[in-house]
Amino acid sequence: MKKFAAILIIALLAILVLVIFTNPEVLGKAWLYVLGFIGYVVVLVENGFKKIAVAFTGPKENKPDAPQKPTLDQNHESHEIAQRNKEIALLQQRIKDLEIKLQESQTDDGTLLGKCTLTVLRYIDDGETTLGLIFLRNKFFAYTLEDTHREEKIRGKTRISPGIYTIGYSPVDPAQSRITRDYLRIYSPWFTKHLHLKNVPDFEGIYIHVGNNHENTEGCILIADGVSAGTQQKMLQSSRSAYQRFYKIISALLDSNEQVNIQILNEDWFDRSKLTSL
Repeated sequence: MKKFAAILIIALLAILVLVIFTNPEVLGKAWLYVLGFIGYVVVLVENGFKKIAVAFTGPKENKPDAPQKPTLDQNHESHEIAQRNKEIALLQQRIKDLEIKLQESQTDDGTLLGKCTLTVLRYIDDGETTLGLIFLRNKFFAYTLEDTHREEKIRGKTRISPGIYTIGYSPVDPAQSRITRDYLRIYSPWFTKHLHLKNVPDFEGIYIHVGNNHENTEGCILIADGVSAGTQQKMLQSSRSAYQRFYKIISALLDSNEQVNIQILNEDWFDRSKLTSL
């Protein structure tokens, strides 16, 4: 089991390296791309890293008969865990740096990056899927996934335009919406109506909701705690948990009559802002 876990991590890292080097256009922002993979590792850490550690080190004995010296394999595996923790800490610091920059930076047209309740920074579009980071009051919250950009809209397969939008509850009667009825069945009592982006040009019914890949978006914004960057098709991970946290926060703001808005920035935010020092 220990060797299998180590081989699995090495294989995942190898796939990640292959993806990055076969997509050279992302090298300039490689750490953002890696962030998704490590982000999912962070989720696993928060949700039960001890269970993963057991796969490497074996269960602890309550009362060992005699002190045992660690084997070479155990030393090697412990080093791998320490190295992984170091990488996670480094990328978490990158996120904190980005949060600070988000509050201070602006694009070349004078637009502040972090002026809205929510900010989505799109960072890669592979022609099928757009990945992004979503910030709540300039604090990193989760990952996003949308459809790709298209010059001519294809219904259900095109992401919305960048801009600033107001968020409210969907005006659609739940009795007239299959997806809302499904969410009520699955997520009651905390879910009531979908969170809806208002007045999106050329689009209707744009929600922020649960999903795993571009086939689940239909122009909407998916949200999750992790993203798999080592697969040919970009996939979100732990979407439901992220959505529940997100919905409870945003619905509480709306219920208190606070205006909630979202700013969506395209991939060029990185080059047009002063964030290139990250």
